Amino acid sequence: MKKISGNTGSVFLVIISAMFWAGSGLGAQLFFVHSSENAMGLTAFRMILAGILLSGICALSGKIRPGIKKLLHSPRLFLDIFIYANAGLMLMAYTYFEAVHVGNAAAATVILYTSPAMVIIYNSIRYVRLPSRRDIITVCLAVSGTFLLVTGGDFSKLSVPLLCVELALFNGAVYAFSSIYPKHIFLQMDKTFVLALSMLLGGLSSWALDPGMHWSAFLASDVRLNVFCIVVLGTVIAFLLYNIALMYISPQQALITAAAEPASSVIMSWLFLDMDFGGVQTVGILLVLTAIIVPALMKK
Repeated sequence: MKKISGNTGSVFLVIISAMFWAGSGLGAQLFFVHSSENAMGLTAFRMILAGILLSGICALSGKIRPGIKKLLHSPRLFLDIFIYANAGLMLMAYTYFEAVHVGNAAAATVILYTSPAMVIIYNSIRYVRLPSRRDIITVCLAVSGTFLLVTGGDFSKLSVPLLCVELALFNGAVYAFSSIYPKHIFLQMDKTFVLALSMLLGGLSSWALDPGMHWSAFLASDVRLNVFCIVVLGTVIAFLLYNIALMYISPQQALITAAAEPASSVIMSWLFLDMDFGGVQTVGILLVLTAIIVPALMKK
């Protein structure tokens, strides 16, 4: 009975974290409406502040000293974390925020969740093997859903800016890389410590790319709530809840419940941003969500 209760609670935590991630996308969309700061500046502020907050959590739990000691004994790990921080987390945050900036949070979030299909195609090419029936279903659903979402049924034009589509697809590829690359790091070091250090390193790199950003702009009264949703809820708390939940549920269950993020983004956009989705676009969104859920169910 306790196992069932713990499992249910963990699934609930994943859903909450997914909703917070979706909320950070809406927060970014509203931020760009009220602020002249660009996506790189928002990336720098988000990652540096989140890194500081996560470092504080690590300090309270006594994880900083063991983490530093591990890095001193294994300098290669620091290089791996640096790659993860910049080619993974920083690039993932920037391309997502830029996609939201030129398009909207709902479209960017749904399209980036075609990343499982990208991994399948990549593995098929790399290992020169035909995909399984489950993999073929995943790719077909994801591609069809994205196509319907971005065209709205009118194949002569796009209902979503082309740059938003390109950035979201690239973001999906970076998302896939960020999910695969750090596995060997997490096996050797505490996840929260790695995430805190990666956030700081990625934030400093993005700040170097946009040294003219105005820090005070992120504390203005008209964007303060949006920044809170992006940094605190959508980054620090979301990652912590998700990592806690992964200790008690299977990867398949985590994948199924992760579909709550694009679904939440669409629902929140409809509720709070008055965005209307046509019938064809709705079908496209449902196909992408199905592409996330069905393969996990078939694997179970």
